[in-house]
Amino acid sequence: MPTLVYEDIVRKICDEKKISDTEVHSRVKEKLQQLSDLISKEGAAHIVANELGVRVYDMPQKAGKVLIKDLSPVLKGVDLLVRILKVNEVRTFKSAAREGRVVNLLIGDESGTCRLVLWDEKQIKDVEMGFLKEGMTLKVSNCYVRENTFGGKEVHMGSQASWVVNPPGETIGSVAPPREFAPAEKKAIKDLIENENVTVVGTVVQIFEPRFYDACPQCNKKVEFKGEGFSCAVHGPVTSVAQPILNIVFDDGTENIRVVCFRDVVKQVLDLDDVLTLKDNPDAFRDVQRKVAGKQLKIQGRVNRNAFFNRLEISANAVEDANPKELAIELQ
Repeated sequence: MPTLVYEDIVRKICDEKKISDTEVHSRVKEKLQQLSDLISKEGAAHIVANELGVRVYDMPQKAGKVLIKDLSPVLKGVDLLVRILKVNEVRTFKSAAREGRVVNLLIGDESGTCRLVLWDEKQIKDVEMGFLKEGMTLKVSNCYVRENTFGGKEVHMGSQASWVVNPPGETIGSVAPPREFAPAEKKAIKDLIENENVTVVGTVVQIFEPRFYDACPQCNKKVEFKGEGFSCAVHGPVTSVAQPILNIVFDDGTENIRVVCFRDVVKQVLDLDDVLTLKDNPDAFRDVQRKVAGKQLKIQGRVNRNAFFNRLEISANAVEDANPKELAIELQ
């Protein structure tokens, strides 16, 4: 489904830049001609907004309560109401920096299932003492989300997270079965369906300034600041590295969609070895932004639904260049 309709984009450009809609329409027409009509009118409008420095929309800051099917690594402060489906055994780990314990729960709600990962020793002791059992309702708060190697999402509880067991007056209905992960299928954006693994070929029409999070240099998981430095739940005290998250709007001539990119995929999209050069550097970002707008790519990823805007998005796991000839063939 489209991110924004054409009229909304034009209106925002006119209001912010104090120019006429006739001028905006003319700029859009020019972009369509430059790209041989390989993008939609909305996509061309996104490029015009991008060139004029108009921010079309912003991401929410805190997730709050979401369903499992709406989980995304870009969300923070995630709250879930779930049923405990399975309690796995406590495992120990040891690294050069520290050793500790971790336990995984399988949880579910009406929209699907996922893994809940517990790192805090108090939470782990509660599991060992039998305070959490299969069939119980669990309300978890202030969690973060990670993507696993199979393209699925899992919820992690750090030291700032909390839970309530069998919260009064809150219940879970029938739990949806686990999602199956199929090979990526080439599809047009207009035909995308939630929870699919897909490959789409199209054009970057809008790029948003990358955001960064502090990560462990060994496992790339988010780290927390404790005392005098950063600490990873698995590897203990570490020197954090900044990892990027990039949002783009991608158009294939049928519709456009927001694509969320992480780590190395960000470097591929921006064609930049050191994305950190863009951190707190709006001038450098604008230069890259102008260069990347109009770039043709082949993107592979998973289709998710953004609960805040009730729209489909793609979480990218692989990106490569696509030349205009290939793009035209894909759209036939």
